[in-house]
Amino acid sequence: MSGEASAGSYVDRTGVALTALSAAFFGSLAIYGKFADRIGIPLVELLAIRFVVAAVLLWTLAVARRERLWWGWRSAGLALMGMLYVGQAATYFTSLRTVPAAVTSILLYLYPVIVVLLAAAFLGERLTRMRVLALVLAVAGVFAVVNPISANGSLDTAGLLFGLAAAAIYAGYILTGRVLLRDVPAVVATAGIATTAGVTLTIAGLIGGQFTTLSGAGWGLTTSMAVVATAIPATMFLAGLARVGAARAAIISTLEPATTVVLAALLLGEDLGVVRLLGGAVILVAAVIVARRVPTDLAEVRVHR
Repeated sequence: MSGEASAGSYVDRTGVALTALSAAFFGSLAIYGKFADRIGIPLVELLAIRFVVAAVLLWTLAVARRERLWWGWRSAGLALMGMLYVGQAATYFTSLRTVPAAVTSILLYLYPVIVVLLAAAFLGERLTRMRVLALVLAVAGVFAVVNPISANGSLDTAGLLFGLAAAAIYAGYILTGRVLLRDVPAVVATAGIATTAGVTLTIAGLIGGQFTTLSGAGWGLTTSMAVVATAIPATMFLAGLARVGAARAAIISTLEPATTVVLAALLLGEDLGVVRLLGGAVILVAAVIVARRVPTDLAEVRVHR
């Protein structure tokens, strides 16, 4: 497979470590969202700063790597991708406001299974037995996660719907990227998408009067999120992907929601209970099944988180 490690076990271990660290850093995103909500940072302002700072860092990386920066009509297509990503980020962070961080993160990992469904419905891709198994597991996992009779209490319905919407939009984003981002270097695509998202949200915030005077803590949180939970893991993932290949990278990336569960328990005091944790595990198994069979789209788009 293209991109698989071939320079010995040391390189492979390095790639695995980079990809795993990328997943762990991405896993902190939901925690940042929770803390931002606690100190009252408006959602539009939070996301605008995140994307603008990330865009600057990623364009710097693209220039340093001497990547081709303009790709004709494909560059224009990044505008559409950026708008889709604004929708995904907005629904994801809105879900975080009323649903445990771990649940929102787990629900996002329905996206590989939704990609399979959308590809079968609109692109004519065949549903194999293993993909059907992944669909069944995903549905069972969702029922366990949203379980209304859990000993840990029921979850906010609107928050759950926003979490599911985030996964669905992300799946559509991936399939759109299959066409619009073909052959575009991942770091350039990511920088372009972040730029579009940042500009869109900045304009929306200015028009809607949603920008506030952030405290020092607010600026620290937002810029840290842009660096620690966006730019750094995207860069790590690019390096890891080159060493371990798309299939392994997609599978290792399922560590993200597991990291969120651990961080949410340690930093937010969240306790999902056994049933919801098992449901989350089942969803991740479904994601791994899909990743083993359609890895390229699911792995290479990863840097756009």
